[in-house]
Amino acid sequence: MIVEDLYFTKLNANLFLFLEKSLPNRTSRFEAFLELYKAQIERCKIHPNGINVPVGITYDYLAKKWNWDRKTVMSFLKSLQEMGVLEYKRCGYNMEVRIINLAYLPIEKRPK
Repeated sequence: MIVEDLYFTKLNANLFLFLEKSLPNRTSRFEAFLELYKAQIERCKIHPNGINVPVGITYDYLAKKWNWDRKTVMSFLKSLQEMGVLEYKRCGYNMEVRIINLAYLPIEKRPK
C-alpha cells in the first residue's frame, strides 16, 4: 500500500472569504492558491528542507497561466501576504513565493 506524504498548514476563515471571490472565464482565486500550494509541496519533495525553500516564478507566467493581468497577480499575492498565508519577494525579474506555516507529518507520527 502506498501512503501519500501529508503536508498541512493553518488557514483562517478570512482566507476562504477572500478566495471565494472570482471573475468568470478566469482561474478562480481558490484554484490559483491551490496551484501555489501544490508548487510548494512539489518543492518539498525535491529538497530535504523544501518547506522553507521558496518557489521561483514570474508574475508574467502566473498571469498567463491564470488568465489574469500582471497587476491582479501582484494584488493577489500581496493580499495573501497581508493575511499571513505566504511571503513573496522580488528577485530581479523573478520572484520567490513560500507558503507560511506549511508542515509535514511523517507517516510514523500519524494517528492510527
